[in-house]
This record gives sequence, C-alpha cells and structure tokens, in this order.
Amino acid sequence: MSKSEIKQESKQSGTVDESTLFSLLGKAHPLAILKEIVTKDQQSIRFSELQSSLGLSPNTLSRRLDELVEVGFLERTQYDEIPPRVEYRETEMVDDLTPVFQELEMWMERHGSDQLECS
Repeated sequence: MSKSEIKQESKQSGTVDESTLFSLLGKAHPLAILKEIVTKDQQSIRFSELQSSLGLSPNTLSRRLDELVEVGFLERTQYDEIPPRVEYRETEMVDDLTPVFQELEMWMERHGSDQLECS
C-alpha cells in the first residue's frame, strides 16, 4: 500500500438482496455510472473523470458513488494529495455484470431512442 493512500473503502459482502438492488438501480444515474466504469479500459477511474464524462453535479455523483460503494459494487480509494484524488474501481460483483451491460447495449442498438420515440 502506497504512503499517499490514506483510505480505501469497500463494503462488499458478496450478496445484494433484490429489494436493495432494484431500489438502487431504479434511481437516477447508477446504471450510467456503472456502465462508464465497466466500459473503461483502465483499472480505476477518478471522480473528476466520471463527472466530466457524465455531466452530473458533484453532489449527485458523490451520493450515487457512496451508495454504490455501500452495496459493494465499487471500491473507493482516497489519496492524500493536493488537489485531493479519489478513484473508484469495480468489484467482482460489477465485473460479473459486464455481460448484462453488453446485452443492454445491443438492445439499445436495436430498440434505442429512435425506435422508442424518446427524446
């Protein structure tokens, strides 16, 4: 563990009950956050990169990331640096969801906003 690393959080229990899963994923943005993390080629992603790519307010993004860490989907590492650096990494639970995101992406290609008449 690096000297500059001050705190690493993950509350991964290995299981998430159905109610918690659907409640969390039914909120605005968790699926977009997870998709962004899963589809990145890097091992971890910084808070600022997520904010930039998703265009979310810092407060909203922070709340959603905290919830995803709480259920064990993400691992959070905070570094003791100026400016502060916080990185997120998917856990095995989210890694196992990769095929689901691939299927959703294929579904969107077939039935996306044009076919669903969404704006």
